[in-house]
Amino acid sequence: MTNTLLDTRVGELVVQDYRFAHVFSRFGIDFCCGGGRTLSEACERAGADADEVVSALQHSAAEGEPDAVLAGLALPALLDYIEATHHSYVRTTAPLLLEYAAKMVRAHGEHYSEIKPLAGWIQALVEDLLPHLMKEEQILFPAIRAMAGGEQVNGCFGHIGNPIRAMEYEHDEAGTILKRLRELTQDYQPPAHACTTWRICYQTLAEFEADLHRHIHLENNLLFPKTLELARG
Repeated sequence: MTNTLLDTRVGELVVQDYRFAHVFSRFGIDFCCGGGRTLSEACERAGADADEVVSALQHSAAEGEPDAVLAGLALPALLDYIEATHHSYVRTTAPLLLEYAAKMVRAHGEHYSEIKPLAGWIQALVEDLLPHLMKEEQILFPAIRAMAGGEQVNGCFGHIGNPIRAMEYEHDEAGTILKRLRELTQDYQPPAHACTTWRICYQTLAEFEADLHRHIHLENNLLFPKTLELARG
C-alpha cells in the first residue's frame, strides 16, 4: 500500500480523495501546480518524511468515504461548478485584497518594509488571475462544452491541448506568486503590532490561497485530463 501511494501522482491522489489536499498542505506539498509529481518525488521536493505523509494519508482515508462527486461530473457540469464556485470567488475576493493592501500601504507603508512589496505581489496576482479567468470563460471552456456535446472544435488555437498548456503555465505563474506571498507574510501570520486591516488581509490571503489551490487542482488534475481524454476519442 505504501509503495502504491508513493508511486502515484499527487494530483491523482487528491482526485481520489480531496481531503488528501489538507494533508499535503500540512507537509508543504504542492498538489495543484505540482500535481504531476509522484508522491515520492513531491515529498523529496518538500523535504517531508515520506513515511509520515503516507501515514497521515492513510489516517485521513480511514475517517470516511472519499468525496468523488466532482470526479464523477460530466464536463459541462464540472465547468459550471468551477465557474460558479472558484471563478466567482476570485472576482468577489480579489477587490477586497486590493482594498486591504492599499489601506496598509497608506497606514504602514513608510514604517514596515514588507508592506509595499506585499501590495505589489497582491496586485500582480490579481492582474494575472482576472485575464486568466476571461480566457478560460471565453475561449477554453466554450470549446470544452462544444466537445462534450459532440461538436468538432476548430478554434484558432488548434488542438485543445494548446490552450490547456497555456492555462497550466499561467497556473504555475500564480503558484509562484502565492509562494512569494507566503514568504513575505511568514505563512500569513500577522505580527503582534498588526492592525485590524493587516490581520484581515492576511486571513483573506490564506483563504484565497486555499481556494486557488483547489481551483487549480480541479483544472490541472481533473478537468484538463478528462478533456484531453475526450479529444483522443
